[in-house]
Amino acid sequence: MGLFSRRRPSVSVRYVARAADADGLDQQVFFTNGSEACLRPTLRFEPLDPYGRVLPHVEVGSVLGIDRGELVAPPGSEISDVLHFHGQGARLVRAVRIGASSIEEVDLPDLTQPVEVLMVDLSMKATLDPEEFWGVGVANPNDTPVSVSITLVELEDERPGDDLRQAVDAVTLQQPVDLASRGHDVVWLPEETRGRFHTVLGHVVVPWVGPPELEPPTPA
Repeated sequence: MGLFSRRRPSVSVRYVARAADADGLDQQVFFTNGSEACLRPTLRFEPLDPYGRVLPHVEVGSVLGIDRGELVAPPGSEISDVLHFHGQGARLVRAVRIGASSIEEVDLPDLTQPVEVLMVDLSMKATLDPEEFWGVGVANPNDTPVSVSITLVELEDERPGDDLRQAVDAVTLQQPVDLASRGHDVVWLPEETRGRFHTVLGHVVVPWVGPPELEPPTPA
């Protein structure tokens, strides 16, 4: 499947270096699925400087694994991941050239919408304040049960000037959260995590479809 089609662009990808608002995340990649099937993309990225030149010594990684085929996009939806850059010249990255290693159809016919994941305080109200981040609220808007992987993300301190704010650490909870159809839940976090993490991300756990004798790949 091609990444773009002149007749009908059923899928598209875009990279946004700087968040549109102060509470958003920098260095996000968005995958839009305009098809009628659930899709599992595996994307690759080539980092570029402000002049569009390739930065050969910069390595690109992702928080949730869109470069490892770990995300699934329901029909008619947009999913996102956060990129991070390492190596000589990492601070110069302002764009990425995006390609697709593969875009596979996934047999999840009742998955029609992305799951909803947000930070909550002790009153189970949404919050953007890391000091009030006591739990993760997660909701399944679909008509089928799902398992949701939850990742806590730590950002570097804000830097002056034109620097982008990068994800410096990400911790995925050991056990996915199982949600019933149209279900929701709150996962409370240990007190020692308060103030450390700045946001939370989540995605539906996609069934492993590799050869039966192999185990699913372990994220680097």
